[in-house]
Formats: sequence, structure tokens, C-alpha cells
Amino acid sequence: MNEIKIGLERVLSDIDRNIFGGYLENKVYGGIYYPDSPRADKDGLRRDVRAALEQMRMANIRWPGGNLASGYHWQDGVGPKEERPVRHDLAWNAQASNQFGTNEFVQFCRKMRFEPYFCANCGDGDMREAADWVECCNGTGDSALVKLRRQHGFDAPHKVKYWGIGNEVDGPWQIGYKTPQEYARALTEFSRVMKWVDPSIKLVAAAVSIWEDYPFPDFAGIKTEWVERTQLILEQVGANIDYMALHWYAHLDNSAPFETFMAFAEDFNQHLSAYEGLIHAVSLEQGIRHAVNIAIDEWAVMRMPNREDRILIN
Repeated sequence: MNEIKIGLERVLSDIDRNIFGGYLENKVYGGIYYPDSPRADKDGLRRDVRAALEQMRMANIRWPGGNLASGYHWQDGVGPKEERPVRHDLAWNAQASNQFGTNEFVQFCRKMRFEPYFCANCGDGDMREAADWVECCNGTGDSALVKLRRQHGFDAPHKVKYWGIGNEVDGPWQIGYKTPQEYARALTEFSRVMKWVDPSIKLVAAAVSIWEDYPFPDFAGIKTEWVERTQLILEQVGANIDYMALHWYAHLDNSAPFETFMAFAEDFNQHLSAYEGLIHAVSLEQGIRHAVNIAIDEWAVMRMPNREDRILIN
């Protein structure tokens, strides 16, 4: 008979609170932000959603999370709300009102005691836009961008610590998909100017979201290249990167048995162990002296149509 023994005094390591994080994407409007709801507070945040999130006690939250980040321009979401432009969101084929933007997100995080984690646009955005966002949020001088934040009612800097550079850039469904070489090059320039603006920030590379050859017919022939991507990022940008972001969604057939779903966790653990070893090996080879940690931004198990009926649903 198998036995499980629990040793309460046996401690393997401390638990980093940052592992209890989350992200926001296309469920902002009508989700947490819904000014017309009778449940909304004075800032337009739904009290019932806030209450549910408070029970989760997350340490940090990422925004704009997911595919939205690759077409999001932060300048659209600051300033008087009546002057903010409505944009067509290509990622989800929807209208983005931009009524919830940088300052609203920071206020939301402060209310919830979450650490804000911004994801800069490395799709159709550029390094200047990313550096300007850091300056507008964290700057303390008298530059035009700092004055802009103050004009909007925020004299003190937001002190946003965590900044991602791109989202799932290895995915061809993404606006601004990049090869391993293209992303390593972009990451080099983005990271330099962002840390020139504020050397204290922690930067997160969009490292891997494709772990196996992609199964969807829309992207037939897409091959995994996570080892090459990781090596190039660390070899070229390792000195400036603090975290490597991993995304993994298990796409399983509706007919897959329960055991197959449960095996996903074991498969994930094996890949995490291998990935940790890869980071250590390349860091040692390249003389990277600071710890490059792993950030698991997104993960889930999804039931999909059977392979013969499968279509890509965005």
C-alpha cells in the first residue's frame, strides 16, 4: 500500500509570493471595470469582482496581458477620458475604448495591494514608446512625460517595478511575430533604453509559448525552437534580463481521458526542470552573475474539438 507522509518541519525553500500572480486581458471592460454597473465604485471598478479577487490574495497582476499587448499603445489610455480614442483591437476583433488605461490600472493595483506588472508592446510598438511609458510612470524630473503624469493628477511616481517586453512573440498568431534572432535583437534595444530611464526596474523577456510543433492547421509547419530562443536571449541580453516568461496552454481533444489532462502537470514540471537547467548552463557560460528567474505568466488546460473537427478559434 502506498503511503504519503507529511513532514511539517521539513522545509525545502522559501515560497516567493510572486508565484501567486495573474493577468488581465480582454475581460477588463464589463469585468473589473464597468462604470455603468450598480455594483461599481466611484472609480468604475466592480465591487463584487474586487471582493472575489481579494480572496485570491494575488501578489501581482500583468496588464495588458495576452495578445492585446502586441497592439496596445499606452498613450491612447491616458488623459481625459472623453478625449481618448476608440481603437479596433486586432487581437480580439473588438472595439477598445481605452477608458481603462495606465493610471486606472495602477490605482486598481494599489487598491487591491497587487504589484502592477506592465507588458510593453513589442509587436507593432517600438523601443521609444516602451521607454516613454517607463518615464511617464516612474520619472521624477521635469520632463514632458513626467509633467504629463502630473497633469493627470499623479504627482508621485507610480514606481512600477515589473515590465515585460512583448507577449508570445514566438507565436505566428501574434501581431509582430518575431523569429528567435529578431526578438533577441529587439529585446537588446528595448531593454537598454528602458533601463536607462529607470535602472531599478525588473525586465521580463517573452521567452517561450510554443513548446511543441503547433497542432492547428492554420499554422501548420510551425516548429518549436525554445532552446534556440532561450540561448539567444541570454547570450545577447542576459545582462539586462531578470525574468524569462513562459506560457503554456495544453490543447487536448475533447475525447482525451481525464488521465491525459492530469499528465499535463507532470509534463510541465519536466519542462520547467529542463528550462531551469538551460538558464543555469547558458548563464554560467556567458558569465551572467545575477539570477535570471522564470515567470509563468499564463498557463491552462483547454479542451479543444477533436482533431478532425479542429479549427482555430481566436
